[in-house]
Amino acid sequence: MLYFSFLWHPDIYLFENDVFSIRWYSLLFLSGFIIGRFIVVRSYKLENGYDLTVDMQMIYMVLGTLIGSRMGHVLFYEPEILKRDYLELFFFWKSGLASHGAAIGILLGMAIYSYGLKVKGLKFRLVDRLRRGYDFFQVMDRMIIAVAIGCALIRMGNFVNSEIIGIPTDSDYGVLFVKPVEDRIKGQLPFVERVHFEETGAFYAPGQAVINTKIYFEHESYKDQRIRNSVQKRLDNLLPRQGNDYSHVINPWAARLVHEFKRSPTQFVLEFESVGVYRHPAQLYESITYFLIGVFMFFIWRKHRIRLRPGSLLGFFFITAFMGRFLLEYVKENQIKNEVITINSELAIGLNLGQILSIPFIVLGFYLLFRNVNGNSFFRRVPQSNNELI
Repeated sequence: MLYFSFLWHPDIYLFENDVFSIRWYSLLFLSGFIIGRFIVVRSYKLENGYDLTVDMQMIYMVLGTLIGSRMGHVLFYEPEILKRDYLELFFFWKSGLASHGAAIGILLGMAIYSYGLKVKGLKFRLVDRLRRGYDFFQVMDRMIIAVAIGCALIRMGNFVNSEIIGIPTDSDYGVLFVKPVEDRIKGQLPFVERVHFEETGAFYAPGQAVINTKIYFEHESYKDQRIRNSVQKRLDNLLPRQGNDYSHVINPWAARLVHEFKRSPTQFVLEFESVGVYRHPAQLYESITYFLIGVFMFFIWRKHRIRLRPGSLLGFFFITAFMGRFLLEYVKENQIKNEVITINSELAIGLNLGQILSIPFIVLGFYLLFRNVNGNSFFRRVPQSNNELI
């Protein structure tokens, strides 16, 4: 049987020097907004509904995404951050962004864009301003296609960063993420230039490949003794001895690990065998899911945009994207420790926080989709003139 597996050790930087650097994640994140703008602008131009307020609409979406995703992460996953500095709630440039928070942020951002507050006497109410003739749900039906493609690109960025990892496959299928291991080694040993991992083709256990590990140190001879002393003290504990929720490379031999130093005029290398853990590429699963949803919605909109009832695509996205997220959580490691929800010390409901947060969006999606059903149709009456297109 042919299995799909590979060792993943990317350079997370597209460009890097002492002054300036660009990460692949940042580029992919930004590309989502750029491609999204192209999709949204094109959709309005096809309907002769484009003007500069569409770009204002994109600004609301971007701000809603950035602020909402950061606030969602802090409030849902790491509320202890607020004890340290409550202003970090808004520091979206720091690590930690939550897709559920982004969804809420986008909805609120576009609601602020679409709705206005009408005050009459002591009474006030929200009124859809119908910018260029488009109500809130029509705006969201066009925007959500761009959001789906953006989600796909962000998950690709997570894959490059080797974050949001999947659970071990316990088979010859999977991805071996070694970049976090290199970072760990560089933090434990002095003068490390790089770490190279190579699959040997042998297996220690199902889903655990024997890999040849080489640690390249700065080769100046006067550094030898300090490097050797550090290796002697730390090698046994440099890698975990058995797999856990977040391990990628382990050392099951512990103190019995056979290692060897090799020196040449230009290199000083420590070489030994370790064991790599194959994991589900959960980031790719999500990326492909969101991309296919976005492409499907685009073709539905392209063919039926005149007849499609407002809110239908938004509802469809919530159902498919968050149901996909709910199911994929079963092959993902929890993002935080003890993420599985418990009612008390003895009763667990078996769902993690990501799944719990997905359920309201799925319910909302069904409401939005089926509130638009007229008889057995998801489509509204075909307009009789161009003036009825919007």
